[in-house]
Amino acid sequence: MENNVDRPLLALSDAHSRVVSNIENAPSVRFSIVAKAFGQLAAQAGFVAPGFRSPPSSRQTDRAIRKHGSGSVVAVRIKDRPFEAVIADMIEGVIVCNELSSPRSGELRNLLWQTAIHAGLGVAPELRHKPTAVVHRLPAAGKVEAA
Repeated sequence: MENNVDRPLLALSDAHSRVVSNIENAPSVRFSIVAKAFGQLAAQAGFVAPGFRSPPSSRQTDRAIRKHGSGSVVAVRIKDRPFEAVIADMIEGVIVCNELSSPRSGELRNLLWQTAIHAGLGVAPELRHKPTAVVHRLPAAGKVEAA
């Protein structure tokens, strides 16, 4: 199959400098990695795994929890916050959704913190997600491109 890209345009876009960043450092990606790890841990340990989303409906709150008969949802604001605060809100959401008492909640809280710390790092290299790079090209003719 022949590539239909106009060669002069391709050469022009390659001439622009690029900024490359590791997408796994993006807070939203880190949020989803931790949420997935929490879901797996909760299922293995016999706890209810809430769904996670961001941001909460209200701009006035950092965390909101909705409980339904079909499950619970923990909504956490990510933007303009330290990621540790985001993780703490996710952990407290799991504790609240499972309605745990003091001794049991402390055990689960510690386990969730360990899971968050090791999410993506403590697994064997062959099981880790492959790093993904996002390449941003400087605007050419007023258009922004990303690959």
